[in-house]
Amino acid sequence: MAQQYELEHPPSDGISRIKFHPTNDTRLLVSSWDQRVRLYDVKTNQLIASHHGHAAAVLDIAFGNTTSFSGGLDRRLISWEENFTTERELGRHEGEISALEYVPSHSILLSGSWDRTMRAWDERATQPMVSKVNLDERVYSMSAEGNLAVVALAGRKFIVFDVRNLETPLEERESSLKYPTRCVKLMPSGQGYVCGSVEGRVAVEYLQDVKDKQHYAFKCHRQTTDEGIDLVYPVNSVAFHPVHHTFVTGGSDAIVALWDPENKKRLRQYQKYPTGISSLDFNASGNILAIASSYTYDEGEKSHPPDSVWIKPVTDQETRPKSKK
Repeated sequence: MAQQYELEHPPSDGISRIKFHPTNDTRLLVSSWDQRVRLYDVKTNQLIASHHGHAAAVLDIAFGNTTSFSGGLDRRLISWEENFTTERELGRHEGEISALEYVPSHSILLSGSWDRTMRAWDERATQPMVSKVNLDERVYSMSAEGNLAVVALAGRKFIVFDVRNLETPLEERESSLKYPTRCVKLMPSGQGYVCGSVEGRVAVEYLQDVKDKQHYAFKCHRQTTDEGIDLVYPVNSVAFHPVHHTFVTGGSDAIVALWDPENKKRLRQYQKYPTGISSLDFNASGNILAIASSYTYDEGEKSHPPDSVWIKPVTDQETRPKSKK
């Protein structure tokens, strides 16, 4: 089994998001608080491109069919041609852009913002913004899969949409977790979603029309000190394995854990990384896990290890669910 390794030429400030290309197993997009978007080839460990198109921190990114997208604190939504040779401003939000999700089956980009809107964009159109949905609260996180999108809002709210009809939400619900949401990810099956909170808990939630599944939640990313004090860390990222539909979580405790949602078991916990985990993603084949180890300022300004991106080869046996006894 190949050893994990660190990408060369990492961002110089906090890493906000890492995302693999939907079909190219070796292309990884990385956004950072240093105002740059970077494209890496993880197989050759090369920085292919680095572009400074934003005037403030970049909070999220997405791969399109032939382009990529970025948005952040400067409120601008930018479309990049391949390898960042050309940029185009698709539009702007009235508040910071906090989440981006591309829906390949419909060739639209969804953007969520602290201005309490979600917008849909078609970069092929003369007027790219094709829909605007007003929301009750700021968008914290977002995920799309097939025809579905789930939006996590401030105030512990979730809204599920069919992207073919954004005017009418399919579901609106309150989180089963008592503390603010950090991340949300739709299941590859579309039956539900997994969310993580700032209080070291994960919830597995199923949609209303899924009758044979029960919601559940569990504690994770916690440590007990020698004095018996329970240290609780935020869960910052969730990523599903594209083949086996197990999932990983990354927390501010610098730990990555792999879970089996069907059997409600932790499959493994990987060794500790230099600092907290800000973002995770599997490549399309499911044989590589990318891990952003980057301090997320949960404890305010303090000295911390350099920000880094780790490429971890994973095996089929390692990531598959365990059969029930």
